[in-house]
Amino acid sequence: MDRYRAAVLRRYGEPFSLEELEPPEIRGEQVLIRTAGCGLCHTDMAIWSGEVEGIPQKMPAVLGHEPSGYVAARGDSVPDHVRVGMPVLVHGGYYVEDDMFTLRGEPQLASKPMQNWTGALGLYGGCFAEYFLVPSYRYLVPAEGLDELDRAAVLTDAALTPYRGVKRTIEAVKTFAEADDFIVVVGVGGLGSFAVQHINILAPHLNIIAVDMKEEALDLAQKVAKIHTAINPSREDPVEAIRRVTGGRKVLAVVDLVGTNDTVSTYVKVLMQKGVYTIIGFMGTQATFSIPDLVIREITIQGNLWGSIAELREVVALAKKNLINYRTPVTRKWRLNEINEAFKTLKQGTYTGRMVVSYI
Repeated sequence: MDRYRAAVLRRYGEPFSLEELEPPEIRGEQVLIRTAGCGLCHTDMAIWSGEVEGIPQKMPAVLGHEPSGYVAARGDSVPDHVRVGMPVLVHGGYYVEDDMFTLRGEPQLASKPMQNWTGALGLYGGCFAEYFLVPSYRYLVPAEGLDELDRAAVLTDAALTPYRGVKRTIEAVKTFAEADDFIVVVGVGGLGSFAVQHINILAPHLNIIAVDMKEEALDLAQKVAKIHTAINPSREDPVEAIRRVTGGRKVLAVVDLVGTNDTVSTYVKVLMQKGVYTIIGFMGTQATFSIPDLVIREITIQGNLWGSIAELREVVALAKKNLINYRTPVTRKWRLNEINEAFKTLKQGTYTGRMVVSYI
């Protein structure tokens, strides 16, 4: 195999340099993937700027953790069903050793996560490169039947994370939910454009109130899902607007894809008794709310980290049946040599939906 191109980060906050790398040695359960697409995520921005302590574990590094591609080479312990040329999505929740969470199929919650997870494996782990190394074939999810494999990369994070969050939210309220109840989704541009789709699939009886500061994001949500009402907080008081829409009733649940003090402290107010507030985004670091209010109304506030490999398989199965639209939310494709311009756009937030680096 010849040398291949990668966007290499040598110092935090500095532009990537486009370099040629020697192919890594493949052994054991390892698999080398020829990249088809890699989603651009705000976590990439946090790693690039040095905000995530200990990641990358070493420099220089190649980032990117939302990948799709084709099996290019396999170690001698990889079973025959993993074929060279096979299209795959990759779950990046790599871990060091099994524990109660990994044995339950939730590697993203591992007590000892591998610091060298996708996007932090030194020079060979991230998918802002033409090839990347996966430590075990067990992290692969077959992708036959998915078209536009570069766009399908967003299923591994942008679709997977809210899928788990919505699933857990619906499960938490199912004992007292009634037909025609309301659920609020805060932030519907990127991950939120998938969250509204998941609600339509998993709880079609619920009325979705979509909230976003960008009209383009609200338009995107209404293109991919059935939305009861769209609210722009920059144009009206969102709490008053929600109460008007619901006829004074409070809502069953809130799924927050933003996760700031402003969003949490605002939208927790609209929940009914025993309502659930699920925080998926973490663009803030702290939040304030009334503890007596939470106690008296028995409100539940829960976090949500990524999704499991099993849940990624569920997401892929739904996408293959065209129940999840992963094409429309990808509003911009970049080439690898445009990576620095892509990160500038990511930092400025001057886009709607999700962006990918495409190698197709």
